[in-house]
Amino acid sequence: MPASDNSIHDRFKEYPMPVIKVDLHCPYCGKDFDIELVENATEDDLIEECPLCGHPLDVRLVLDPQTGNVVGAEVHRVDGDTDD
Repeated sequence: MPASDNSIHDRFKEYPMPVIKVDLHCPYCGKDFDIELVENATEDDLIEECPLCGHPLDVRLVLDPQTGNVVGAEVHRVDGDTDD
């Protein structure tokens, strides 16, 4: 593989993205789990799978209004049901 193909990968090793761990609660199975998110994520609404029951979750990131960094997350059912 040419050296130029590795340059982007090498830059990520040298300058890793700041990551935060966020605790979440699955509204389907009721279990708690955590995920790691990039602190300066550009998307504020993600679909993640519960690692325990496998249901898809709508994860809405809570951003600091001054820095724009991720400070937490809210989890909602993908089916729109608000009952936990």
